[in-house]
Amino acid sequence: MPDAAARPHTLLGVFPHPDDESIASGLTLLQAAANGVATHVVTCTGGEAGENLAGIELDQPMPEQRREEMAAAARALGLTSHEWLGYRDSGMADTPDNEAPEAFTNADLGSAARRLAGHIRRLRPQVVISDEAKGTYGHPDHVMAHRVTVAAVEAAADPDADVPGAPHVVDRHVAHVIPRSGLRRLQELLASRGLPSPFGEDGPAGFGTPDEEVWTVIVAPELVPGKQAAMRAHRSQVGEDSFFLNVPEDVFEDVLGRESFAVVSSATPLGDAEREAMAHDLFGGLA
Repeated sequence: MPDAAARPHTLLGVFPHPDDESIASGLTLLQAAANGVATHVVTCTGGEAGENLAGIELDQPMPEQRREEMAAAARALGLTSHEWLGYRDSGMADTPDNEAPEAFTNADLGSAARRLAGHIRRLRPQVVISDEAKGTYGHPDHVMAHRVTVAAVEAAADPDADVPGAPHVVDRHVAHVIPRSGLRRLQELLASRGLPSPFGEDGPAGFGTPDEEVWTVIVAPELVPGKQAAMRAHRSQVGEDSFFLNVPEDVFEDVLGRESFAVVSSATPLGDAEREAMAHDLFGGLA
């Protein structure tokens, strides 16, 4: 086996539903793959509770449809591999889907973490991406994805954990976040064009992450067409009338052509030097 310093960098993204990988971190995955990083995604649920938001004609049940769409998105993103964690979409809070015993939000945390830790030990990523603690907008599966990833990173490193494979320490666990300044910028740009905002006239009050908590910003406007192609692959969820596909190109590049990340945990202390190295590179400062 090659020395750890000689191995190519490996990135693992953990996302609750098919399409979250493209919307939240499509640019980052595309850029990493283009730079020779091994890029892997684990999707926690099959998105079974998702509706046919685009109103396309389906010739198969939604679970099969979304698996097909995820495979197409994985190809568009150039992923090295894609795996399913094997849980059922929980739907929104206070819905029948959310109350189902097999729903991801109702899974045993330790069991789900050990399942994900097995993927971590097998893939041996230096960096893991997940949701942040609030789940971006509070969806139960997004919150659960964060909790499971935190526990899985710990279990993967624990030699006494009941997880197959050799222990592996993840150098950095980061969460994809939406900076509050970016939300304000989007609101201003849309207003200047006379376009409606998805947050309404009052804007995204209380939404997003304080800018000082952001450690890394991936800026890659040249990869916006690739991200949009990956989003379009989820054709039952992202229709041609989707907000994401109808924002003016320069607005998309200015605001949505960048992806931001906050540190959840690090295997080594992070100081000013590391913050500078990580400003535009999740692997900045790592061997």
